[in-house]
Amino acid sequence: MIEINLLPPEMRKVDRTSLKRLLCMVVAVVLVSGSLIAVSLSFKRYHAESARNASLSEEVARLEPLAREYDVLSAEIQEIQTRITTIAEIKSTRLRWGRKLDQLYTILPEYVWFSKVELKQTRGRGLQAAGSTSALTLECFVAGADEKRYAEFRRILSGEVVAEGPYTGDDFYVDFDELGYSGWSREDFPATEEGVALKFDLELPVKPLVAPVAPKKVVRPVVASN
Repeated sequence: MIEINLLPPEMRKVDRTSLKRLLCMVVAVVLVSGSLIAVSLSFKRYHAESARNASLSEEVARLEPLAREYDVLSAEIQEIQTRITTIAEIKSTRLRWGRKLDQLYTILPEYVWFSKVELKQTRGRGLQAAGSTSALTLECFVAGADEKRYAEFRRILSGEVVAEGPYTGDDFYVDFDELGYSGWSREDFPATEEGVALKFDLELPVKPLVAPVAPKKVVRPVVASN
């Protein structure tokens, strides 16, 4: 049956929306609004990340030629450092034989002369048994048959007896390891005043000189490419 409300509008009863329907509408509005906000933020973040990625790609493209140039320069610098180290090692391990012979000549007594001076390679000793080193060998003569002269000459070489002149035995002996013992033999020298001489050989192993430490290699940071 159809009901007709004949009352004027101001006297009619107003039907209110139910609380359940109102809550559903509010929740629906909140969900839709939140979804729209989330989509908007995601779209904005996507554009920001895309712009940042493009900027980083341009930066990498700009730095890659510089990185290659740096690699070339680093290799050249490393090669130069290797050459410098090699030259310094050769310089530090080379004995100045000119000065060393001047020192020997200065401290040499008048009654001693050499028939042979030779630098030869010998097997290492002790910690250097696996390698080789140099040794200065002298074939010596002492005028006369006095054994005290032989002993005195050894003491002059080792620096125990200080000779007159700008150099001493210490200056000469500092670059050698040890003065090995050697026997002597008596030989006739009619052309000399004494007529005889004591002949003996001396071997002076050269001290190994320490080479300089090689410089550490500089490692540059890696430039990542896209």
